[in-house]
Amino acid sequence: MNAYIDLARLLGGAILPSPAWRRHWLTTLCQQQLPLDALAEQLGCDPALTGMIIGLANAGVPPGERQHAAVNAAMLATIGLPALRQAFATPAVPAATCAHFDTQRFWSHSLAMACAVRVAGDTLQLAPADELYSCGLLANCGQLALATLHPQEYGQLLGQHGNAAKTLLLCAESQRFGHHQLELSAMLMRGWGMPDILCDAVLCHAAPPGFGQSGRRTDLAWLLKLASSFADLILRNGVGPRGPAMATARVLGLDAEHMETLLRHSNAEWSEWRDILEPHGHIALCRTRTGTGARPTAARQVFSEFI
Repeated sequence: MNAYIDLARLLGGAILPSPAWRRHWLTTLCQQQLPLDALAEQLGCDPALTGMIIGLANAGVPPGERQHAAVNAAMLATIGLPALRQAFATPAVPAATCAHFDTQRFWSHSLAMACAVRVAGDTLQLAPADELYSCGLLANCGQLALATLHPQEYGQLLGQHGNAAKTLLLCAESQRFGHHQLELSAMLMRGWGMPDILCDAVLCHAAPPGFGQSGRRTDLAWLLKLASSFADLILRNGVGPRGPAMATARVLGLDAEHMETLLRHSNAEWSEWRDILEPHGHIALCRTRTGTGARPTAARQVFSEFI
């Protein structure tokens, strides 16, 4: 029997979980009136909160005006600190444990993919860098939705298909739940007011059509596919086959040397930001994704041995 997704529940409420300590920390920062650019950076590692805040900002955008697609100081200013405090203080629905769903890996992969798509996007100039960052961060939030809405059933499915190719997992999800994770990601992003072109790219990035055949949204899907491959490598400290990433890089017109350079830069940016995912990471304020350099951390040194 299929366990279909309750789309009204998914799209009508903030059901995606974030760690309780992170919401508490952000509430504290609002009370301390941290500069909005620093607050935006603290928000920029969490898919659930990023989507919620973008949706909150877009709810106040008049019809016909350009909607927000990235968390930044200007967007937070339109919301205002009182509304932000209220949003962070509202507890998310507690998430039941979903077997075989590695929550920490999900957060890390989302952030690594966001860093990678921003770095590679700077080269290919397919969309504004901050919007690409948000797109990469939110691209897999549909999987978090599945693990939250149907923890037992989705845990069973991951136990059966979690090590299969991504396209096979997506097919299994569709058969079991009526929608696969990328469909849910795109639905959530549309509900938050993200541009259609980014939502469409997320929807098909696991298996994009031919590059250049369908315009910029297809090219963006290939860029997301490359970023996902980069994120996989980053989380393995660079260990593993380069074939999937290299095949995608060639479609985007990148040779092996250029791909490796982008991979190193993506890892350097992620290494700067990964500590923010941990409860102790909140002590490091005022980092910036747009910095030109990164500290020579041990993680970067280890990673560089493989590339």
